[in-house]
Order: sequence, then structure tokens, then C-alpha cells
Amino acid sequence: MDVRPEGPGHRPLRSTQVSWPPATNAVEAAINGDRQALHEILADGYPRMIGFFVGIGLNRHEADELAAESSLMVVTSIARLRAPQAFEAWFWAIARNRLRTTFRKRRTPRPVDAEISPSTPEEHVIISDEHLRIRQAMETLSPRDRELLWLREVEELSYEDISHRLGSTPGTVRVACHRARQRLEEVYARGEDFEP
Repeated sequence: MDVRPEGPGHRPLRSTQVSWPPATNAVEAAINGDRQALHEILADGYPRMIGFFVGIGLNRHEADELAAESSLMVVTSIARLRAPQAFEAWFWAIARNRLRTTFRKRRTPRPVDAEISPSTPEEHVIISDEHLRIRQAMETLSPRDRELLWLREVEELSYEDISHRLGSTPGTVRVACHRARQRLEEVYARGEDFEP
């Protein structure tokens, strides 16, 4: 079953897009079997999952496959969601669980290379070296720390928004982000410890 929102056989979206996180009434409709409501929720959530998985370290193909698997889990499980207002935390818990499973299978997660557009060969060397050091530092962090740093530093979400995704409190998220940032900085500062 292809759950990708823009895959063949899917109905076009209504002119009004679902906001994110989706409204409680849209989630309730999806729980009660409204396939169009579910489709619209996934049409907005699916690209967010892909962005999250790519940011954590998967390549685009892996991210797309993992987002499809996670979306299928949403489709098959949403009828059992008892609290529609908890949808976002539930949605991201599914994504994180699929990601953990992938990392366990691979044992060593490898972030994808970022696109680099230097204008001179010297800039290319500097940017490549800097990028390599950041990648190596990120690889030493736990998937949880990488996720927190991605949500906070790349997606620029507030602590409150992150707490909704993770089913936590803003204070806990603030402390966890601070500690993840400290761990990254400490590892980065020991750059000479990286393997070539």
C-alpha cells in the first residue's frame, strides 16, 4: 500500500491545506474513518517527516522510504488513537521509533553530505574540512541529541513546539537541547581525536 500523499491514485487536496499540527477536529475526523482528512494530514506531515529523517542523517531515498513506512503505521493505527489532541506527539513517536529501528539495523548511522558550493578551490578545502569535522562530531552524539539539535537549530522550533513533538515539557526540552549542544561543542573542540 502506497501511503505517499502524491502517489498515484490519491485524490487531490482540497484548496484549504491542513495546518501543522493538524486541528483536533481534523484528527477526530481521521480517527473516525474520514480518508480525505487523513490524506490531508499526511500530505502536510509526510514532507516534514522526510525533512526530519534527512536532517538526522539519512539520504533522500532512505528518508522517503522511512517516511512511507511511518505514514503506513499512522494509517493503520490512527483509529486506536484515544486522545486527538495528542496526535503530534504520537505522530513523531512513530517516526522516531522507525528511525531507531533503522539505526539499530545499521549500527552506525552516517549523516548525508550537505551540498557545498564553494567559489574557489581554497574555499572548497576549508568548507569540506569544516563539514567533515561537524559530521564526525555529530556521529558521536546519540540519535536523541541529533534529533534535538536538528529540531532546534535547523528547523528553528521553539522549546514548546519541540516538547509537543516529543511528548515532553518545554523545560525538559530546553535542558536536553543545552546538554546536546554542549556535547557537540565538546566533541567538536576535540577535533584532533577524529579519525581521518
